[in-house]
Amino acid sequence: MNVGLVGCGRVSEIHMNAYRNIPEAKVVAVSDINLERAKAFAQKHKIEKVYNDSSKLFELRDLDFVDICTPISTHAKLACEAAKYGHNIFLEKPMARSSRECNHIIHEVTKNKVKLCICHNQLFLPTVLQVRKMVDSGDFPLAYFKVSVRESAELIGAPSWIMTPEQGGALWETGAHAAYLQLHFLKNIEKVWAIGGKIENPVYDHFIIMLTNSNKTVGVIEISWLAKKEEEKFEFISTKGRKIEILNYNFFLEYQEKPEKNLLQGYYRDQKQIIKKWAKFFLTNIRNRRLIGCVPQYILITKFMESLKNDTEPPVTPEDGRKTVRLLEYIEESLNKNEPVKVQSDLR
Repeated sequence: MNVGLVGCGRVSEIHMNAYRNIPEAKVVAVSDINLERAKAFAQKHKIEKVYNDSSKLFELRDLDFVDICTPISTHAKLACEAAKYGHNIFLEKPMARSSRECNHIIHEVTKNKVKLCICHNQLFLPTVLQVRKMVDSGDFPLAYFKVSVRESAELIGAPSWIMTPEQGGALWETGAHAAYLQLHFLKNIEKVWAIGGKIENPVYDHFIIMLTNSNKTVGVIEISWLAKKEEEKFEFISTKGRKIEILNYNFFLEYQEKPEKNLLQGYYRDQKQIIKKWAKFFLTNIRNRRLIGCVPQYILITKFMESLKNDTEPPVTPEDGRKTVRLLEYIEESLNKNEPVKVQSDLR
């Protein structure tokens, strides 16, 4: 399948790593408003066609889909334009900067009968897929799910313009991942309560969010962009007291319901488990060393390509993307009001 890539920033490098490992995919054209950056990117990845105007790329007729890796504020305009040209679309998260913009995108996609997949890549982390399988089987009835991320724009190589009101800052950049993960595990969210501060930036750079639903399941999101080192942790607790932790996306730890009565036995069990999990982690990375840093993108793009071949629903639908954006709007509203916000039916 021929792919046209729009945007040559840090995210596009991750996507290119995935494409290099998908034999059926070939990036044949690239566009960026900075022509020199586009040329350098094309030369590095041996891409034939280079543009500084996305419209020129959209005019190409031999594209199976376009991959949009541009800032959040440009998503709606570019996605709508790509749809008008009749292109299927793989769109970076979040889908847009507002649910209203999402509605415009959905209208154009539907009108022009093209497929749109949103890059909610962390849903396809092998560790997250493993937990979801346990939850769906009934083996792990979920009571509590927390996403905790500590990082900064400098640490992750993000440009400073991300921390502006136009782009939404940490909430829309990092919080988008946490939002779609919470929607994935918590159904029928009823209330959002968020508190935070604008400490070093004009937008919220440190905040904590609590979500509750009709099943009394609790979701928590804690994000800080003031950290001096990167730390990511997902924590799941079942109604029976079992606990699962995912550290830095790949390291999977599971704790049983009842701790050992003997402290030495408990310590030995925990150490044995840690050694076992780290061994599995390193063996997996050795086997998939070419995919390090892009495994979830690789899985998601592959599934999207399958949906195009089979004319089936994309793995992450436009409606999924809109719900994530809607949840971010509720969180932003709660942060600004400094009080809980009730969720309407558009998120359930």
